Amino acid sequence: MSISGPVNNQSQFLPTTTVLPTDQNELLIRLTTNYTAQSQAINNRVVGIYETSEILNGQQWNNPGQPTNRRQAFRNTYNLILLNNGNNIGAGATVTFPTNISPKFATLIYASCTSTAGDLFTVVYPNAKITGSNLVFTNPLGATALNSVLFIAEYLKS
Repeated sequence: MSISGPVNNQSQFLPTTTVLPTDQNELLIRLTTNYTAQSQAINNRVVGIYETSEILNGQQWNNPGQPTNRRQAFRNTYNLILLNNGNNIGAGATVTFPTNISPKFATLIYASCTSTAGDLFTVVYPNAKITGSNLVFTNPLGATALNSVLFIAEYLKS
């Protein structure tokens, strides 16, 4: 039985087992190769950390005209209830808060929400967006307030 990774995929797939040679020179080469592959796989992953400050998220995007110089993506998470002084965001209400980021291109912008009725859902454009240096969020529920809103912005700076 043979198992392989996706075709035409630039992701890193590491073997789960390996047999190391007994010859010292071959062993050094194999260990160096394995370490390099592991380092590249770890460095090319997408970081699953959602901080309330800007972080590199591990995404690497193409750079038109510079194929060997990839653009790094960033992530910032905003707790809109905390930014709203701990107050729920009312039914249909729009809130605007300044950001400390200056994106040139959005890769993903969304909000993860919980309503006061207990509904869990996500929101995207036009209800979750960045305009200039502000994030703008509109509660899409016409009759229910939100008591939890995490606004996630992933973006490129160049």
